[in-house]
Amino acid sequence: VVSTQSTEAVVSTQSTGQLKSKCPWQEHKEADSGKTYFYNTETKESTWTEPAEFTKVKEEIATLERQEAATAAAVAAVAAPAIPQVSQIQLPPEEEKEEEVVYATKEDAKNAFKALLRDKGVGSNASWEQAMRLICRDKRYMAIPKLNEKKQTFNAYKTQKAKEEKEEERQVAKEAKEKLYEFLTTHPHISSLTLYRKAAEMFEGQKEWIAVPERDRKDVFEDATFSIAKKEKKDEADLRVKQKEELTVMLEEIKEITYKTCWIDAQDILSSFKSFKNNILFENMDQEDMLNVFTEHIKALELDYADEKQKKHLKEKRTQRKNRDAFVTLLNELHIRKKLDSTSLWADLYPTISKDGRYTAMLGQPGSTPLDLFKFYLEDLKSTMHEDKKTIKEVLKAADFEVKSNTSYEKFYGIITADDKTKSIDKGNIKLHFLNLIEKAERAERDARREEQRRIRKRDISFKHMLEDAEPELLHTDEWEEVRGRFEEEATYKAFNGDEKAMIKIFKDYVATITPESDSDDRSERERRRKKHKKEKKKKSKRSPSPSRD
Repeated sequence: VVSTQSTEAVVSTQSTGQLKSKCPWQEHKEADSGKTYFYNTETKESTWTEPAEFTKVKEEIATLERQEAATAAAVAAVAAPAIPQVSQIQLPPEEEKEEEVVYATKEDAKNAFKALLRDKGVGSNASWEQAMRLICRDKRYMAIPKLNEKKQTFNAYKTQKAKEEKEEERQVAKEAKEKLYEFLTTHPHISSLTLYRKAAEMFEGQKEWIAVPERDRKDVFEDATFSIAKKEKKDEADLRVKQKEELTVMLEEIKEITYKTCWIDAQDILSSFKSFKNNILFENMDQEDMLNVFTEHIKALELDYADEKQKKHLKEKRTQRKNRDAFVTLLNELHIRKKLDSTSLWADLYPTISKDGRYTAMLGQPGSTPLDLFKFYLEDLKSTMHEDKKTIKEVLKAADFEVKSNTSYEKFYGIITADDKTKSIDKGNIKLHFLNLIEKAERAERDARREEQRRIRKRDISFKHMLEDAEPELLHTDEWEEVRGRFEEEATYKAFNGDEKAMIKIFKDYVATITPESDSDDRSERERRRKKHKKEKKKKSKRSPSPSRD
């Protein structure tokens, strides 16, 4: 019976293993979340959902396990009566009798029984009869008195042992994969382009190669070649960076290459240097990388040249500004010495200015010329005219002095410079202000003369109209002495202020225009003209604005 049970257990174990090996799907747990996922070792596919193929194999394994359990129970029932008869079991000779151990709890007893099975090396695929031969002589065998409880503990032990053996197998397989991975990634004859077929031929008898099953070996090989490809790519990138850095340093040391050098000429220059030709680092350097490094180097040289040019330009500008400032200082010195004022002329001062080195230093430089600075200086002097004008007016008012058209400059200048307020006023500005005052005085006198002429002309016209409007009318035979009494009370007469000559002249001119009267028609015509003249005069007086509206 025992033999039959062992045979059936082995067959069942083999059938379960065959079913599992036929199914490519494996059950795994994610390290972080602990969630179960399924991985296909052939297609490299992963899924969270349990595949139908895996479910089918799982059900077949469960059926086999149930059959195995039923068979084992039947065998145990048949063999149970024979177990207590110690005479039927061949045991080693008893060496010494040990005292029975009493356990505090039932759990302690089970743990002691499991420890016995573990110490005796009972495997997960061992039958109860096989385990009995190994453990029945140990005092811990009696830790559990009842046979059915011993078998239950034995079955629990087998389940746990199977898990441990499976974990050990998984760990061994993992270590074998890691060793193969390290072996492949460090082997000098393996590159990212090596085929699996060639590697299989190369490592056919290698222990690291044959320690991993064919199905897992391909996965490890692919992972290794992928890692090698990444490493090769990184090494290539590092090499390119190093090549660029070395070439940059070399270009900086070669003084023959300037910002004007083209790439063709640069290649010839580089070829003439042994440090470039004999350097293994540059043998396989990409031409595009070399051109890019050269381009960046030329850009840096251009920037350096532009910086130098800018510095030189700024230096020249600074020198030119200093020259202009020095020339302005020369003009200030001439102004302090009273040789230059706002009315000075360039032609008058040129003989003096041209002999000074500050003038010759400005010749030929761009920007403002000495003549421009001279004009600007005069404008600056004249820019204070408004304030100087106020000061001069205050001084003239304090001195109670009025500038007329015949006032001399010497007299005016003496009055102005006698006051301390005018010490800072430019001499030329004093002269310009004097000329302005003279011009203003002459203009006022001209306006006064014109106004007087207008007044006299208006007065004469009014006097003539007075003669025309006289009643009775004046005759061509009348004398001034005879008719003067008729007009003495008129405002027009009084406007002459006793200028008898002017009135006599106007009177004679008017009487000369009167012709002798030959008939009444001529008198009527004169009367008509006189009335018309009065009417027009009244219209004009109405159209003229009144003083109140002014």
